[in-house]
Amino acid sequence: MKLDDLKQDWQQAIETESTPDNLTEVIDMIEQQTTKIDNEVKRRDFLEIGIAVSLIPVWIWGLLNSASTMQSIGLIIAIVACMYIPYRLISAKKVYAKKSGSVKDFLVQEKQKIQQQKQMLESVVWWYIAPLTIAILLITLGAKVNEQGIPQIPSGMYWYYACVGLLVVGVYLLNKRAAKNKFAPLLKNIEQRLAEMS
Repeated sequence: MKLDDLKQDWQQAIETESTPDNLTEVIDMIEQQTTKIDNEVKRRDFLEIGIAVSLIPVWIWGLLNSASTMQSIGLIIAIVACMYIPYRLISAKKVYAKKSGSVKDFLVQEKQKIQQQKQMLESVVWWYIAPLTIAILLITLGAKVNEQGIPQIPSGMYWYYACVGLLVVGVYLLNKRAAKNKFAPLLKNIEQRLAEMS
């Protein structure tokens, strides 16, 4: 008799934990987290796109007044990078999941949004850091060259390159940390909810 009571209590506890109210609370919590992240992404994208677009005329002006072929190549890379960065940021926000009022469709849509943002941050080296770093190096190295086209580096530029190196490492680590600490746990939570619903 006691064993049967224990089984019945255990079954009631399981049913209570999976009630619609609990699911609604979980979905509300996920919605709050994704809304907060959406707002952060909007602010980040507005700032990044604004900077990239405003730098294009500067790079074009530099290209028209270039001191060397090396500097021209760096400026062209900078222009292309500043056009690609807004495209990459905007495309990472596009969601192709179907929209409806169902909880499952909401979770699928949020999963896709979070996955795209996480993947974008994890690949930041290839589409953001590397092109801009190469462009900066070529622009600055090509600013002063001798008759043979060999860069002449002033001694003060070594400190500049060290600061650029630190900045690059900092940007990389911040993006990796955001992907790991902000997007990965939320993505895991959403995937768990979707698994429970299947």
